[in-house]
Amino acid sequence: MDKKLWKEIIGVIPDTELIGIIKSLNIKIKGFRELNTKNISASKKIVTVQLMNNFEKIIKYYNNLNIKPINSGKQISSEDIRSLGKEKLITIYEDGLNLHFILGALLSSEKTEHHNKAEDFKVLILNKYQKNNLAEIEMSNTNEPSGNAQNIKVNVKKIEKKLDEYKKKNQQLTKELNTLSKKYKEDIKVLTDSNNVLKKELKIEKEKSKANEKKMVEINSELAHYNQQLREAQELLSNSNEVASSIEEAQNLFSEILILGDPQNEITDNLKKKGLNVVNTRDILQISNTDFIKSFSEIWILSFLVPAQYKRRIKIEKNQLINDFKDFKALREELERRMNR
Repeated sequence: MDKKLWKEIIGVIPDTELIGIIKSLNIKIKGFRELNTKNISASKKIVTVQLMNNFEKIIKYYNNLNIKPINSGKQISSEDIRSLGKEKLITIYEDGLNLHFILGALLSSEKTEHHNKAEDFKVLILNKYQKNNLAEIEMSNTNEPSGNAQNIKVNVKKIEKKLDEYKKKNQQLTKELNTLSKKYKEDIKVLTDSNNVLKKELKIEKEKSKANEKKMVEINSELAHYNQQLREAQELLSNSNEVASSIEEAQNLFSEILILGDPQNEITDNLKKKGLNVVNTRDILQISNTDFIKSFSEIWILSFLVPAQYKRRIKIEKNQLINDFKDFKALREELERRMNR
């Protein structure tokens, strides 16, 4: 039994309630025939001693509470009080239930957990109201305020409590509004960025489309040019067997070399007589995939005369040596080097 806390609890019982408790428990106070509001203040110490001497009655009284807080519409029992958390105990105190009922209900229990809750509740409420003891918290009730004054006090607390609730709700709504506003701005930014990206991609695609159209015109023009050259080559080489036969008869220094593209230069014209094999650009497609081209060990391609499309269609064997000449100067130097061996 925590005598010190029990004495403190008895010390904060309002005078009229203390008189009622003593009468209901049939406790006699030495030196007083009858307690009343006039003599109760002077007899507080004796009353406290007598109540502590009748501790079993006090325990029974607080163990069977069934009371209604001033600002509540329903009765509350000792068990109800014991089932509440510390924060909820603060709430029922602020709703008008006096401290001695709350602490008495907890300490009258046989369970240690309820005793511990009483200690914790005391610490919590002292901290909340920034007081040193329970008596200071209940100081305003020492002289037993009238019913109207008590109701005003409770109503003020009720209004303050509602105001706190509204403030919390307002803070929550403000927080949610800020969150929605932030999300709205983020969504607008995402949509704007996406729209800008789509506009940029559309612009790029339009530019690509125009470039492709221009390129297609150029390709068709080039294709028509080479088709014309191909038709001319086919007319000149209608008898390809005779052309191949005449070339194979050359047996000299340049007989193993085939030049694709005719520069029509004096040097190459003279070397043709010595067996140099030269095929005009328009004739290349005719021989590009024949045994004739495979019969030479070296293939010289004059890139400055042979279109890239023709070059891609020339089939070269692994054992054939390829020389690619970018200009006539390079061709002339290589021919001179061969002749000077």
